[in-house]
Amino acid sequence: MNMKDWRVLVVRDGVAVDIGKVSETDEPLARCAALWRYGVSEEEITVGVARRRGARIYPDEDFEVLPMP
Repeated sequence: MNMKDWRVLVVRDGVAVDIGKVSETDEPLARCAALWRYGVSEEEITVGVARRRGARIYPDEDFEVLPMP
């Protein structure tokens, strides 16, 4: 299978925000890659190692990946 680039979008205040891209072969793997690259846990927020509302996927946020042309 060929690698594709996927745009990572996070829904914040009802608006889709582009936070970056990942490269994977299909959508399920692209979602996993997005969580690995951009996801943060409640624990990381609590101990202060995660910035608030940066290029991250926070536990309370919905996100999607879309194939890039």
